[in-house]
Amino acid sequence: MAVDLDRHYGRTVEKLYSQRSWLILMANSYVQNPEASQDIVNDSFIALLENIDRLQDSVLKSFLATTVKNKCLNYLRRMNCEKIIHRNMKIKALDAYNMSLLESDCMDSRMMNNEVMSICRESLSKLPVMTSEIFMDRLRGLSYKEIAEKYGISHRSVTYEISKTLAVLKESLKDYLPLVIYLLMLKNN
Repeated sequence: MAVDLDRHYGRTVEKLYSQRSWLILMANSYVQNPEASQDIVNDSFIALLENIDRLQDSVLKSFLATTVKNKCLNYLRRMNCEKIIHRNMKIKALDAYNMSLLESDCMDSRMMNNEVMSICRESLSKLPVMTSEIFMDRLRGLSYKEIAEKYGISHRSVTYEISKTLAVLKESLKDYLPLVIYLLMLKNN
């Protein structure tokens, strides 16, 4: 009796397998991938063979259709998870790249800032001591009036000394002028 049962199921499965094109079409309607659709249908037939002794003949076709549908849904979930993982990996890689650029920019900015400050110090050291001190007092926020009183000179002399210093710095920093303007704007904001 078991031999007849095996032959019967064997013929039924063979018949279903020969008509599997509708299952492939159904799978492809879900996953939109012909190769994956064929793999899903083949996996569904394996699942059928693994469970055939527990199934009645009348439910084999519906078992296959349900199995294909469930495997398609599992495939889509897996693909969606993979897309999310790939997207997150791309975002993390882009974030890491952007961070390295920012760190590099910060380092470049610090180096440039140090270079500009060095040029300013050198230029100020070439000026008379009182002229550079007047300029530094102005940078510290003292008013023209306060500087004039401090050094016992006129308001006009303070203006002259500061403009003389600015002219020297402008010449020394001509290659860095756009950067200096940018740094001053950042400092004021």
